[in-house]
Amino acid sequence: MPGSVPEAAIAILLAAAMAIGAGLNLVGPGFVREEFRRWGYPAALRIAAGLTEGAAAVLLVSSSTRSAGALLALAVLASVIITLARDRAWLRCEYPTVLAIMAVLILTR
Repeated sequence: MPGSVPEAAIAILLAAAMAIGAGLNLVGPGFVREEFRRWGYPAALRIAAGLTEGAAAVLLVSSSTRSAGALLALAVLASVIITLARDRAWLRCEYPTVLAIMAVLILTR
């Protein structure tokens, strides 16, 4: 389709966002640790989320593993959206929702 954004560009942008999220969760600055505590999540979940985000980012880069990366990203992002909705942080749902839409676009192309 003329004027459409290539799948690879969407995948690279999503991979970058997932890599940033992975870094934040793995490094665990105070504000991230505090949010996980406030949500009642253990520190191990923060580490697991970071590793999962990192794996999604790596998988998104290659066309042969892109679908697996998009599915992994979508699973993480759905969890983020559910957590934020449960916390009634509606405005914070915008960013993960846009990223989830990007993952769906990759899966449906």
